[in-house]
This record gives sequence, C-alpha cells and structure tokens, in this order.
Amino acid sequence: MHRARATLIALLLALSCSAVAQPVPPDRGRVLQAGLAAAPGLGVQLGYISPRSIYTLEGIFYLDTAPSFAGGEGNTQLSLAFGSAFRITGLIRTMGNAPILYDLDVGLRLGPGLLFTPGETRAQKNQQFGLFLEPFFRFVSAFGTRRFFFGEAGLHRPFFRAGLWFVF
Repeated sequence: MHRARATLIALLLALSCSAVAQPVPPDRGRVLQAGLAAAPGLGVQLGYISPRSIYTLEGIFYLDTAPSFAGGEGNTQLSLAFGSAFRITGLIRTMGNAPILYDLDVGLRLGPGLLFTPGETRAQKNQQFGLFLEPFFRFVSAFGTRRFFFGEAGLHRPFFRAGLWFVF
C-alpha cells in the first residue's frame, strides 16, 4: 500500500510539472502579431498587442487588395485600428489557475481606412476615407515557447486572418 501511494504521488508530481511546462498564451508583456488575410481579396496584418490576464490592448495595421485578375474589384484598402479584446479563457485561467493551452478572445477595434480604386472619379476620390468599427473573434495557441499561432475572424475586410504572435 505504501509503495502504491508513493507511485501515485510521483505520477501526480510528474504530470503537474509537464502541465506547467506547456506554453500558455502570455498574460503580460508585448506581442507582435503578423499574419496573412483572405476573403475578400488577399492581405497582410501587422500589429502590436499588449496582453493582460483578462484583456488585451492592441493597434493593428491592415493592407488588403482585391485584384481584378482574381475576380476582385481591383481595389486596395489600408486601415489602422485600435481596440481591446476580452480574453475568455484568460478569465478562466485567472479564476481557476488552470493551465489552458489556448486563448479565446472577443474584441472590438475601430479606426480609419482608405480605399483606393483604379480609375476613380472625383466623387469616388472624395469618399476614399472612412471610419470603421469591427467586432472580432480570435483563437491563440502555442507554436513553440515564445511563438503562438492565431486565427481571427472579423467584420472588417479582410474577414479571415491567420499568422503568428511573437513575444518580445
């Protein structure tokens, strides 16, 4: 009986150490978010994110083009957004001290955008600038010790984004 108890304690210690060693999304520091985007068109997304235990503060730059050779409208959009996200699993980790290995964020960003269309009329040029408000949903998971994969869906063009978080 004593040997079985010692084996059980050793097994629990080994499992708890391996769970702690797994990388979880950061809850402090600075993160560079870099990714590719799709639908409609193709694009890139670069941003700075300051994660906290239950929220993030962020500034994101979007570049999206819908080339005419791919069936798009032939326009290009530049956008800059500032916002915040509520970290659903971050709240669970904070309250329950559970090592959840992924993150689910629900957030809101707002900012200015410029839309460039070839062959624009003067009226269209006057309407290039616009403001937008974007609700979004993001999934973050470990992809190494200081790198994380993210997938994001939002209402601002481009709708689907995926890439890496680099912690620095």
